[in-house]
Amino acid sequence: MREWLKSLRIEKGYTLKEMGEKLRISESYYAMIESGERQKKMDLTLASGLSVILGISVAEIIALEQGRG
Repeated sequence: MREWLKSLRIEKGYTLKEMGEKLRISESYYAMIESGERQKKMDLTLASGLSVILGISVAEIIALEQGRG
């Protein structure tokens, strides 16, 4: 589970559906990313999109993915 991702999404006031729309993926696929079922190793395209939407750097995302956030 990517608790950091869920927390940031909620902090920014976005729903799962809104995140999916912003990333141009389905709500269910985004939910699987957040739960850790998909994108177990997050690719740069996704990290870059999340960076813009959530207002954090790609470096911060990498650190959070590695448990250093």
